[in-house]
Amino acid sequence: MKPLILNVDDNESGRYIKSRLLRQGGYEVIEARTGIEALEVARRERPDLVLLDVKLPDINGFEVCRLIKKQDIHLLVLQISASFVAPQDRAVGLDSGADAYLSQPVEPSELLATIRALLRLKRAEQAAEQSNELYRMIVQSVVDHAIVTVDQNGIIQSWSEGAHRVLGWAEVEVLGQSADCIYTPEDVAGDVPHAERRRASTEATVTSNRWHLRKDGRPIWASCVMAPLRARGGPAQGFILVLRDLTVEKTQQDAMERTNAWLEREVTLRTGALTEANRRLRAEIEERQQAEAALRQVQKMEAIGQLTGGIAHDFNNMLTVVLGSTEALKKALPADEKAQHRRADLVMQAATQAAALTHRLLAFARRQPSDPKPASLNVLVGGLIDMLHRTIGESIELEIDLEEELPLVTIDSNQLENALLNLAVNARDAMPGGGKLVIRTLSRGDRVLLTVSDTGIGMSEETQRRAMEPFFTTKRHGEGTGLGLAQVAGFMAQSDGSLDLVSTEGKGTTVRLSFPRLPEGTAIVRDTVPDGGQFDGKARHALVVEDQQGVREHVAESLRQLGFDVATAADAMAARSHVDAGHPVDLLMTDIGLPGGTDGWQVADYVRQVRPGVRIVLMTGYAQPNAAPLGPGTELIMKPFVRSTLELRLTRLFGRDRA
Repeated sequence: MKPLILNVDDNESGRYIKSRLLRQGGYEVIEARTGIEALEVARRERPDLVLLDVKLPDINGFEVCRLIKKQDIHLLVLQISASFVAPQDRAVGLDSGADAYLSQPVEPSELLATIRALLRLKRAEQAAEQSNELYRMIVQSVVDHAIVTVDQNGIIQSWSEGAHRVLGWAEVEVLGQSADCIYTPEDVAGDVPHAERRRASTEATVTSNRWHLRKDGRPIWASCVMAPLRARGGPAQGFILVLRDLTVEKTQQDAMERTNAWLEREVTLRTGALTEANRRLRAEIEERQQAEAALRQVQKMEAIGQLTGGIAHDFNNMLTVVLGSTEALKKALPADEKAQHRRADLVMQAATQAAALTHRLLAFARRQPSDPKPASLNVLVGGLIDMLHRTIGESIELEIDLEEELPLVTIDSNQLENALLNLAVNARDAMPGGGKLVIRTLSRGDRVLLTVSDTGIGMSEETQRRAMEPFFTTKRHGEGTGLGLAQVAGFMAQSDGSLDLVSTEGKGTTVRLSFPRLPEGTAIVRDTVPDGGQFDGKARHALVVEDQQGVREHVAESLRQLGFDVATAADAMAARSHVDAGHPVDLLMTDIGLPGGTDGWQVADYVRQVRPGVRIVLMTGYAQPNAAPLGPGTELIMKPFVRSTLELRLTRLFGRDRA
């Protein structure tokens, strides 16, 4: 018999097209135009599947689906819509009980394939339920049982090997025969077999202990459990009988005693083995609990990282406008407006501090844009000695031990300096009464190490376990953010490095940073900082691509003040249209994260292909994965930024043209 499908759609043409497709696919089709009509037809006709349009004139498809499932939880519902196609719409549809959700337009082959798949799953579920029911009952039985299935009239349908051993008949002798043959003549005359089947059809199981007959006519005392076989909770289709022969137990008491004595000896011999097995099991359970705890910690850190990274990114966009606008206002103020200049300075200071905080959040979240280059740890540490002295104070002795001819490493120098200062601040706070701080560099095989050791109060095991959690701090309220070590850990992860923490209460703490070494002969890369003066962009054309309106307007105005002729675009499509229209573009300044599925890297690649000489500045509020290097003619600038930073990038790109 063909599967029956109820097609629900208030649109005549749409309903006709789908019904014709379904009939061509080999299905019987009935139709309904409204939600109320669909509920009535589904209740009356009990179709195999409902093809339900979400947008109906009386009741929306989500509510109709819930009501259908309330009537019959097993009735398949395939929702389809041309209006509700967003991911959240599909989620609402599936949450309402739909078994699948398709967005129109949909290919006919896909619609038919989805229906076939749903019907296959339904058939498999029905077969599995029946098989599981039979399997469950069999599992409940004990070994050496006779297992027999009969139909509603007591005709034998299956006969197990255990039944052969217990009752004597082979399977070929009894299939299709009445199960009355295993009952005594007295029970058959008293209609016991039929009565037990009648009871079993209304009860979960029927248990009895009575005499049964073997093939050879010998009676056996057996315990019998009879249970109905049902399909999806319907009426009994047959019965399963499980018989256990208890006759032997009456005559084998001595053998049972000998067996019990042997079992006692075996139990004694195996007690030691079981004890050891239990010990190993407890150890495995403990290891598993530790692994689960570690997994939960990783998941928590990942979730916090995503949250903090997203917040920091949004703040960086806002701070770009705040810093840039404040800088412009300050330059526009008359020199004698000292009070207004002071207020502008306070805004700049607060915004700069906020930007520093977002950088620390991004470092923890491993989304801090980095500019890794070959560098010497010895040079970086040596350049920080004066700042380290000022940071730790006079009560703490600073010892610097740098290995000569230390191999180079690839790192972001600014982030390394921030990480080292963070570690120095932590060490200072751990030595309130003074002490010694030792900073050492050394090489070990293919790794270059930077260690920071103090003689402070150290950490407990619990503190060490949580030391790199974001916002965890042992300092008093207001004395720390709890982001120091989390920021360092994020920086090390971005640098393909590792961080080890060793601490003993009362003796001090050592933090070891490990970096991959570079091959010998690698040259240090140093940035060249241009001399003073304003960059001149006169007679050059710039295209600014940024989806945030405030940031877009600020960057465009900054470029205009530097002499550029500026055009703007809110997304990649608008930018490509501008370029394809033939407008000149000397500078492309684009945000990396853009809406519409095309990011700033892709925009830059496209413009570079059609304008080979274009200069490119990529803006970002947080790191974006991209395997390709920046390449010549390209700079990366971190939000928020001030105009002097922008001028530095432009000078690098265009040379030393000045006003």
